[in-house]
Amino acid sequence: MRRVVAALIVVVLALSLAGCSSGASSSSSSAPASTTAAPVNVSAAAAAATVADRSANTSDTFVAFPTGANVPAALKQRITVEKRPTLIYFYDSKQKTSAEVRKIIDSVRDDNKGAVDLVVYDIGKYTTTNEDGSVTIKTQDITSPDDRAAVELARDPAINVTFTPFIVVTDSQGYIVYTHRGLADRAFLEREVLRASR
Repeated sequence: MRRVVAALIVVVLALSLAGCSSGASSSSSSAPASTTAAPVNVSAAAAAATVADRSANTSDTFVAFPTGANVPAALKQRITVEKRPTLIYFYDSKQKTSAEVRKIIDSVRDDNKGAVDLVVYDIGKYTTTNEDGSVTIKTQDITSPDDRAAVELARDPAINVTFTPFIVVTDSQGYIVYTHRGLADRAFLEREVLRASR
């Protein structure tokens, strides 16, 4: 039995070596590959590394921040006129998770001063938490114009707050580049904040 196995190994080895040598001869007989690389336009590569024009985006990856009447005037000024990267935080002050997320947001902002502006909306008194953790936003009994604007903004289809806490990050071109619901991961949030501020 050992002789049969040894003979098989020898045959396989011989066939492998024959295959390698035939492959080498066929490649040597073919035309040599070109060794000159196409010139690289360094300035074009550098330009591509900068922030892309979000308005040229044809996919649904980035959505323009809403500019309708339901957007609070100060927020609209900050995002669409002054073009400042902004983190909008919708939360419920009675929620422990909302307090934890706020600490994460503050930590990211402290370590990256000036990267994004922060706008916060406590919409907890206008939400009902469902069994699955999602929220239903109520508009009845809102007396404050600021609260009404915050709730209407949360209900805007471009934002669609269905859970608190809820984070929206916009970039300097007025596009929503990141949304997150629930407990945030600090490292991931920091990456998105820095990306928005470029």
